[in-house]
Amino acid sequence: MTIISMSVDDGLIERFDQISGVKGFRSRSDAMREAMRSFVDEAEWDNQTGENQIVITLVYDEMGPRGELSVLQHRFEEIQMMLHLHLEKGQCMEVFIARGQNAALREILRRIRSIKGVRSIRFISTSSGTK
Repeated sequence: MTIISMSVDDGLIERFDQISGVKGFRSRSDAMREAMRSFVDEAEWDNQTGENQIVITLVYDEMGPRGELSVLQHRFEEIQMMLHLHLEKGQCMEVFIARGQNAALREILRRIRSIKGVRSIRFISTSSGTK
C-alpha cells in the first residue's frame, strides 16, 4: 500500500468530509479510495478496449419488450444473469449483469436502447482491473 499526500482547498475538503460521513465511510482514506476507483472505472469504460462488469437496469411497460430482452440474453454470452421484477401495475424492471469486452457491453446497451417500450435505462460499470 502507498501513502500519498496532497494539497486540497479547505472548502473542498470540508464538503468531502461531510459527504463522506453521510455516505457512511469510516475514514477519509476509505472515501478517497472509493473516489479513485470510480475515476478509474469511468476511464476504463471510456476505453474502447478492455473488459468491464456492468449492471443494467431498465423499466418497461408490462406488455412491452420481454421477448426481445430474452433474445438478447441468448445472443450475448456476456450476459451472466437477468432478474425480472414486477413494479407497480403495468410496469416491469429487468436487471442485467454482464461481463466482457467493452465493445460487446456497449453493443448490449445500444440494442436495449433501440427496443420500443423501454422507459428508462441506467447502468453501472466496474473495471476488471480495479482491486
